[in-house]
Amino acid sequence: MPFLTGAAARSSLPRCNAAVQSLAARLYHDESFGFRKRREYVFPDYTKEQLENRAQNASLLRYVDSMRTHGHRAARIDPLDLIHREEVAALNPRRYGLTDDLKRYNVNGILWTKPVSSAAAGQDWWTLEEITRHLRSVYVSRIAYEYMHSPSKTERLWFSHLLESESLPSTEEAPITIIDYEAKRRIHELLARSEVLDNFLQLKFPNLKRYGLEGGESMLPALDSLFSSASHGGIQHVILGMPHRGRLNLLTDLLHLPPVALFSKIKGSSELPDLVGLSAAQGDVLSHLVASPKLDYGAPNPVKVSLLPNPSHLEAVNPVALGKTRAKQYALLKTSPADCELGDRVMCVQIHGDASFTGQGVVMEGLGLSNLPHFTSGGTVHLVVDNNIGYTTPASGARSSLYCSDIGKMINTPVLHVNGDYPEDVVRAMDIAFRYRKYFRKDIIVDLLVYRRW
Repeated sequence: MPFLTGAAARSSLPRCNAAVQSLAARLYHDESFGFRKRREYVFPDYTKEQLENRAQNASLLRYVDSMRTHGHRAARIDPLDLIHREEVAALNPRRYGLTDDLKRYNVNGILWTKPVSSAAAGQDWWTLEEITRHLRSVYVSRIAYEYMHSPSKTERLWFSHLLESESLPSTEEAPITIIDYEAKRRIHELLARSEVLDNFLQLKFPNLKRYGLEGGESMLPALDSLFSSASHGGIQHVILGMPHRGRLNLLTDLLHLPPVALFSKIKGSSELPDLVGLSAAQGDVLSHLVASPKLDYGAPNPVKVSLLPNPSHLEAVNPVALGKTRAKQYALLKTSPADCELGDRVMCVQIHGDASFTGQGVVMEGLGLSNLPHFTSGGTVHLVVDNNIGYTTPASGARSSLYCSDIGKMINTPVLHVNGDYPEDVVRAMDIAFRYRKYFRKDIIVDLLVYRRW
């Protein structure tokens, strides 16, 4: 190609400059500083034998997928049974022509009892009665799952495999949390401490606006389990944003705020240190207090949990939590291995109320940015303390959707609904939520259904 000279060369300069600017703009949005492309996980596809079996047992496949899709509509997740439940026809095997409970079916490739795409799995024969019992124990229990709306086959397979199978997606993974004696003792300790604190404050400070946790005490075992999983998973720092309700319980029972300091603040003293120039300072209101302790869960390193200051405007702390999480992770990238990615060392946790999670636009804005390369923090665990009331408005008069978590479906976020009256199931749900976030580096919602006692 001949070189351009003279007037021809000068006339081509604007076009070259425009092309360079266009390329720079694309690189800024694609691979500039701040860009971190998450690892892509792809499950093996079905084997030829599994595909043939799915075609031969199409009616059974439809039944199993209906249980995965609609099981949450019949699950026992509401402690007060306020959610209107109708008979779910899609969960009846007779609807799919499956009438003989004793007939045996090959479930390989339909019901995940063996590793995905395992050639050695072979045929696995179950009766219809056994299939129904197993599916109901998983999908129509005290934990309900919504993940079939995801367009990602990998995510759907990951959930189905994890929930239904005795084998985990990865042989390196530990089993889903087993609630042993020590775990039960820890759960009871947190529940008891929370109830004792609320009872004491009600007795000694009856006129105090304290936003108690009565009825929702299982929030504490949920967070304790999440922090423990994070610590053993290599997380060094958890950034926590939350509203008013349950804040004092979390601070004193889990985040090591001395009760003496709390009582001093209630009586009118300042939480600020008595330094020069601060002697007359009053500090913030009681429901905005903060703490940043290091919690030791027996992992190689303790995990630091930073509870952010809470503005009175609900959900306004969410973008602050996301931004601080991303900034902290970038600071740690400088001293981390080359393969360290966003979300490996710092995790964002957001606690919401059911009314504000549905009603505040900033929630939608945060979700909309959560998977973009220049804004993501590596996945947020959203814990919705769903007491079915927003101040004085019941949920039935506050939103048009069935669940407060339905807003998460705008970005195809999986949702775990769990009955707060069963803290052991709450702990299991949080374990699954952390696994998903660690595996896919995306947001996940845990809808903790509780109630407000007073």
